Amino acid sequence: KTAADLNLALVDPSGRLVDWAPSGSVISSPSSATVDIEYPMAGTWTAIVAWMDATLENNNVDLTWEVERNPTRLEGYLESAANGAVLASLLNAPLLYVQPDSIPEFTSWAANRLGISVAFLVDPQGIHTSGLYDALDSEFFVNNLNNYQLVTQWITSLSGSHDVVVTVPRGQGSEFFAPATLSAAYHGGPVFSLCDSDNSMMTRAEETWAPYLIGPEIDVYVTDRYSTRTENGWYDERIPNKYSMRLSVDSFEAFLDDRGAYEANASQDVVVVSPTDLVKTSFDRSLQSHFSPGRIPADDPAMASVMINRGIFHRFIFETAESADTSLVSMYAYTHGASFLDNNYNLNTIYQYENSTSMLEDRGFSVASHVGYDEVYDAIDSQLAFWTFSTHGTLTRYPSDPPDRPGGEGLFSLRDEDIPYGVENASQRDVNGDQLVNPVMFAVEDAHHRIETTSDLEARIGNIGSPIVLLTACLLGGSRLPSVLMEHGSVAVVGSPRTVYFQPAAMLSLYITESLVSAMPVGRALSDALTLVSSDYSDPLSSGDPRDYANQHILYGDPDVILYNPSDSPHVATLDPYGISLDGHTPGSGTRPIVGLGSSSYLPDMLTSLSVEHDYYEVSNYSDFLHLLFLRRCVVVEPGTASEFSSELASSESDIMDYVSGGGTLIVLGVSNELAWLPWPLSYTPSAVASGIELVDSTHPLLSVPNELSATVDYEGHFSDPWANFSVLATDGANPVLVAATVGVGKLALSTTHPAGVQANLTVENAVSWFEQPSLILDEISTNQEIIWEGDRVIVTLRISDAVGNALEGVDIEAYMNDTDVTTMLTETGNGIYTLILTEDWTNGRVGYHSLSLSGRLGGYDSMFLTLVNFIYIRSSPLLILALGGGLVIAAIVGYTYYRKRKVRESPPPPVPPTSPLSRKEKAQREEIERRKREEQKKKDKRFDPKEFFEVE
Repeated sequence: KTAADLNLALVDPSGRLVDWAPSGSVISSPSSATVDIEYPMAGTWTAIVAWMDATLENNNVDLTWEVERNPTRLEGYLESAANGAVLASLLNAPLLYVQPDSIPEFTSWAANRLGISVAFLVDPQGIHTSGLYDALDSEFFVNNLNNYQLVTQWITSLSGSHDVVVTVPRGQGSEFFAPATLSAAYHGGPVFSLCDSDNSMMTRAEETWAPYLIGPEIDVYVTDRYSTRTENGWYDERIPNKYSMRLSVDSFEAFLDDRGAYEANASQDVVVVSPTDLVKTSFDRSLQSHFSPGRIPADDPAMASVMINRGIFHRFIFETAESADTSLVSMYAYTHGASFLDNNYNLNTIYQYENSTSMLEDRGFSVASHVGYDEVYDAIDSQLAFWTFSTHGTLTRYPSDPPDRPGGEGLFSLRDEDIPYGVENASQRDVNGDQLVNPVMFAVEDAHHRIETTSDLEARIGNIGSPIVLLTACLLGGSRLPSVLMEHGSVAVVGSPRTVYFQPAAMLSLYITESLVSAMPVGRALSDALTLVSSDYSDPLSSGDPRDYANQHILYGDPDVILYNPSDSPHVATLDPYGISLDGHTPGSGTRPIVGLGSSSYLPDMLTSLSVEHDYYEVSNYSDFLHLLFLRRCVVVEPGTASEFSSELASSESDIMDYVSGGGTLIVLGVSNELAWLPWPLSYTPSAVASGIELVDSTHPLLSVPNELSATVDYEGHFSDPWANFSVLATDGANPVLVAATVGVGKLALSTTHPAGVQANLTVENAVSWFEQPSLILDEISTNQEIIWEGDRVIVTLRISDAVGNALEGVDIEAYMNDTDVTTMLTETGNGIYTLILTEDWTNGRVGYHSLSLSGRLGGYDSMFLTLVNFIYIRSSPLLILALGGGLVIAAIVGYTYYRKRKVRESPPPPVPPTSPLSRKEKAQREEIERRKREEQKKKDKRFDPKEFFEVE
């Protein structure tokens, strides 16, 4: 039937229910259901398909599936390289590469030059041939580590550690084994892929997450315009199945034991380096508490390396942080006076605010107490050592299907005016004597209640130092809040991806804090606290049930991190690396930031006369230029010479795109031919040399800093069909001759001008200074509703900032929906926020997709030109027609909003018929697009009851 509510579940070859299709809304997936399992175990799987009223209703169900495979032996090669690097680090020895059956010539040359006599062949899966061993044996004394046990034995004997690092191969050129290796070298442990010989370990990990897929039936919310809720809320009370969790940790113990890495008599740190939507965080929780797991939740290997490095260098970052002697206690909703009996029958009386504050003060910290949103954000941005936050939390403002977990926006309660801690009225914390402080339950305090989001917090913070963060709130551990805090500097964040309850969650936070102030590593602090308060899946209680089951807390960060005592690690003033000299060495001067490309003395002479340190390359040594490209700040191409580099630039088009979008600046002067290599749309039309151009945006930094450029300059030809995000800075009177754009976090400019004489010097000086000038960035954009009907009032909220997130006011913005000018509907509301209101009259009669084009200008800043394709979709009718038996076909078209991200967006791949399997790259693209859509901030302008919203009474 067209609108049948189908259900789909998968049972693995061992007979265990592993996964099911999330939710069952006929809006989100009419007459279809999909399950996606990463790394399923080998064998025969069983699919179970069902629907409502299966007795009377007949359905012809079409079941299709796709199986993707990684390249052959990819896992073996990656584990070999990773553990070889760990061993090399421990031995302080060079790491050399060999092929499975031979020694490459360059490896032999390097080994000879280094005088190597002893070699370790690291190959835990035994991929190499006897030919390789014989070749190595003829030149060196060879230690052949051809199984996991030997690899583990050597690494652990050298380090004295039993720690382990795990990750998974992706097969798409974006592997996490390199950052995992960095972590393993620090911990002195081996690196293992969780994909064992038949993927059974990953299947067990996936099984632990299945209950979290159960979410709301959202049909009622859409048809009723989000005005009602079901009794149990949107994200229910389900927790991971304890038998699945115990099987997961038992399987992991066997997994390590097979590799000689399980230590039964000692706690083991386990670092999981993987995005949270690949290896689910419930796997981490299942390992508690024999193991002390810590998750590196980065979405890409580069950010994973940053997060791992911060953990490694935490002490040094801590000592240079501006407020490392201060901890922040933010208790908005918390426990006050309740008794709690833990799993060891220890009776505690919880005064969460007083207990937290006194422990931190006894450790030597100054304690700041705030629950006002402004003061909390300012305190976090001041580079604190520790933040403990007790409040209400949820994933998204309105329900989504499936639930946005992991990676939902993350919403939490704070106050509009600051006080030291939450109260239920002005004179009393606990008015009703329930031993809880729950301000939203009382009208006088509810008036001050403010719902904040992860995006709100992110907009207010920069480099926050390296704090440890403890979240005592529902669901925030399953949102993007932990990742955002870590991206801004936090070295450890503890939070739960599900609902938690006041007393046991408070007790857990106090046990963790008590351990942290005693200098216990954060991983062990969490493990010990969970053992006392909640479920220990690795070593469950011999009889009876634990006091709590809801504390499913996850550690994001390295489990080895500790909270340093400010008196033992006093503040150290930082130095500017670009302005100091250490024993004659100037940091950062090894690779010059400015580089020129050309074929004459035009640029070298000019840059030298301007005292600009630079390197210069021609076609003959372009490969050398490319080798160091990503260390440069600015690349300038000499006028008239871009065509000479055409083939070289075409062969490195992806490198050029990554360089610019990743923060580099590329300026091409004097374009005189088509730029077929250019990754961004722009055509060139030749014409005779002429003089005199018209400046369109004379305040743009490229034309005004440090020199005001003249319009009297020669040009040859003009541009046409420019990319929509290009700003036109100058024309020949009708056509562009100078264009510029902000691309990701980098910059791009092209001109057809040929400056000479004094103008040449001034132009080049502006060009090499441009990368230091600020840009206008669309930092965030959201709509007040996702599903838009004809006649609705649509509010689009923009936030304009510079590249580091500072809000910008007074920006001159023009806005168009398709070709209709809507600038008059745009107003500035302060703090970098601009609001575009599409009235009921405007949306009436405008059914279909509408693209939003924005242009912004502000003196001294790079202009902003953006086109957000198909930004909103306006529906023709608010009625949802569900053909439950009549054979009518409906199409549920879900509109979507754009959101903050300083990267070039990729368009989704074209639809692929079921008979044509997706490639791994296409699948990864599609998954990334879906992930980004799930991360959107879902803001609404409707008023609602926060008590109902946060499921409190």
